[in-house]
Amino acid sequence: MQKHCVFILIFWLTCLCSVSVDAQQGNGVLPHSSNAFVVIAHRGNHTVYPENTLAAIKAAIEAGAAYVEIDVRETKDSVPILMHDVTVNRTTNGIGNVNALMYDELKNLSVKSLDGKQYQIPTLEEVLQLCKNKINIYLDFKMASVKKVWEQIQKNGMQHQVIVYPNNIQQYKQWQQMAPQIPIITSVPESYLSEDKLAQFFSDTKLAVVDNLYQPKLIKIAQQLGIKVWLDVESANENENIWNKYLKMGVNGLQTDKPEQLISYLKKYVRTNKMN
Repeated sequence: MQKHCVFILIFWLTCLCSVSVDAQQGNGVLPHSSNAFVVIAHRGNHTVYPENTLAAIKAAIEAGAAYVEIDVRETKDSVPILMHDVTVNRTTNGIGNVNALMYDELKNLSVKSLDGKQYQIPTLEEVLQLCKNKINIYLDFKMASVKKVWEQIQKNGMQHQVIVYPNNIQQYKQWQQMAPQIPIITSVPESYLSEDKLAQFFSDTKLAVVDNLYQPKLIKIAQQLGIKVWLDVESANENENIWNKYLKMGVNGLQTDKPEQLISYLKKYVRTNKMN
């Protein structure tokens, strides 16, 4: 998940001025995880199956990930579907913006794959039904109706299995108004990544998790305030050395492109370090 630092800074500077009262209401209760350390499968197990497809999500479940990170957007006729990009061009055989296409058009597209098999763009509702009681959802909220998405989450009994990453201040406010109990994850603006400013940032916002604290002292500040640290390490180059580095720092979770390999490594790490 690529973040845009300038945009995030503007987002949270605005946030600091507008939601300090909400911050006193708590940070939201995180979904239950069987293990203390959280593994998040980025866009599903997408090195095995195409990203943001039901097959990739099923593979993340089979791998044993605690969360699957997915991206939600809305079609022209207001159907929430999974798609990372603004357009369908990169990942499907179609062309055009997601919000300019009807769902009937999208469902007939084929998602590009390396195995030659047919994969379709799933609706959010299909994903909620698949994930229920099997895996938690890390919802990267690209562009959709908060009301409609929240209604679908409730309809499918997934209120306690979702954490949301809002991408702008309007989305943040809407989630706080519509579903204040939903835990929020975000990136700390670069200007607050210092010991003297980080605590103030957390005191003025309502967050359960952050994803971009890479210094031990900053990680400790967040955790002392009850905020988890789930780092984004997903890349083609991620490896055991990277995982070990951040495990030693004491982070609470990692978002990865290699969930099976990371989970296998964690088992070895637990045996070696007596990690709970």
